[in-house]
Amino acid sequence: MKCERLKKLIKDWYQEVRNFTLSPIKMMELIDKHIKSCKICQKDEDLPLELDQLREIIRVPHNLPPSEKLRTSIQEEYLYEEETEEMEEEY
Repeated sequence: MKCERLKKLIKDWYQEVRNFTLSPIKMMELIDKHIKSCKICQKDEDLPLELDQLREIIRVPHNLPPSEKLRTSIQEEYLYEEETEEMEEEY
């Protein structure tokens, strides 16, 4: 990461994420906003890889294609229904 400003912002935002005052998704949105307005970040070829690593650390999902989002939400609903049925059978 070549941009010193972004490094400082990430450190500050990451601390807020750890304190639960900022969501990881919002942090990544702020990073993207900074990158769009920063000439240093736009020229940094290693930045995408470093951001991928950051996403892994703070556990932010990558942007899924719309079909994947739908499939994921359907799977979650299905799993939730199964858990509910199992609980009802126990009683």
